[in-house]
Amino acid sequence: MELSNQLPLAGHRRNSSSNPVWMDVLRILLGLVLFVKGVAFLDHTSDVFYLLSQQQNFAELKKATLFFSIFHIVGGLMIAAGALTRFALLCQIPILLGAVLIVNPQNGFGLENRELWVSMVVLGLLLFYMVVGPGRFSVDNKIFRGQKQ
Repeated sequence: MELSNQLPLAGHRRNSSSNPVWMDVLRILLGLVLFVKGVAFLDHTSDVFYLLSQQQNFAELKKATLFFSIFHIVGGLMIAAGALTRFALLCQIPILLGAVLIVNPQNGFGLENRELWVSMVVLGLLLFYMVVGPGRFSVDNKIFRGQKQ
């Protein structure tokens, strides 16, 4: 006997439009946090370059800081609006993995290293929204609602 026949929702595919409103609000806040972080990277390019140069000796690190800023600004706005949300989340994940695993642990794992903990929370939220989807108040939901999945 199959396990799927015993489950009450077997064959029913859950749509992200049934997510609670607080998930949409949290997704919008996540996008705005990434947008603000991207603008902050533009303001403090030399600090970001210094942090990255501690780990790598590539001549292209100045370009990398610009790319990080652009990905955070554009991706943050896309996540906040819910436009191509999973693609925008997928573009953010490698940057946050680098922040969590390479850049932020330089200052230790204590509670005083707030950047590490914020990066871990943001990475967790990115992974969460990759699974649950953008929600009902998103451009994705408005465009793809009528199409069968």
